[in-house]
Amino acid sequence: MIGNLFTVAKPESPGLRQALADLLAIPPEAVDVADADGDQEGRHWGAPVLCTWRLLPPGDLSLELDITVEDTTAAGLTEKDLALGLAARTGGSVLYPSSLDLPSAYWVAVPDGRSVRCRLEAFDLPDDSAYRVDAAEEEIPDLPRTKVELLPEILDRQPIDTPVSDAFLATFPKGEAVTAADHVRYDLRTWERLARRLETDWTPSGRYRQDLFHRDLKARDALEHLFGQVGEAHADALREAVARLDSTFTAHTDAQPVRDEEPDHWWRHRLPRRIPW
Repeated sequence: MIGNLFTVAKPESPGLRQALADLLAIPPEAVDVADADGDQEGRHWGAPVLCTWRLLPPGDLSLELDITVEDTTAAGLTEKDLALGLAARTGGSVLYPSSLDLPSAYWVAVPDGRSVRCRLEAFDLPDDSAYRVDAAEEEIPDLPRTKVELLPEILDRQPIDTPVSDAFLATFPKGEAVTAADHVRYDLRTWERLARRLETDWTPSGRYRQDLFHRDLKARDALEHLFGQVGEAHADALREAVARLDSTFTAHTDAQPVRDEEPDHWWRHRLPRRIPW
């Protein structure tokens, strides 16, 4: 296995060697640890574990670690396991990349055993890059300047099935009324994603953002105007699809008092039964 990690603290090479040896239940002599900018000729390249560290410019992170572990030694260990194990043994948080196709998406392995999503920002310097953990979904003791918030880019990339939208869009020509078609695809899926979140009590995270909830309501506003723009051949099918999603939305929300100055769309006057923000 290969692990590409960042550390908040700056453990010395002997500490890294011992931490990896303890984690993998092997003798320290089986772990080779070296500075990427140091002499590489004396390294034990045949060691079951190779750890190359690189000192980073001043920022939230101290070291970049490239770790290679032989499969027989790793015994099914994942990158997450590696980060959590190092965090617990070195006493400092360790970052590992998310599986999402988003360069800023990382996890923080905290010494107390938590894995917390975070947004990692890189700042290009003349000869290198420095890093800042801009936001995380929970407080992290050794990253006190990091904002605590739900990350909208993560919520938007969480996989959620949209079978109603998929069924309608399978018969909806991509080449017809291009502008309207593009809006239909976006707004219908956005509305269904909200319906599925409500239906499953905000799975997978159990949380959501109020600003994203209102953005999703705007998608329903847009669909109301799109009924007349998709052509007679598709209008009824679109109305039927939206009605099914409206039913799910209604079943998992409660009506709220209406003020005269508020928009008159009925979905604007309903709130989730369990507020997730």
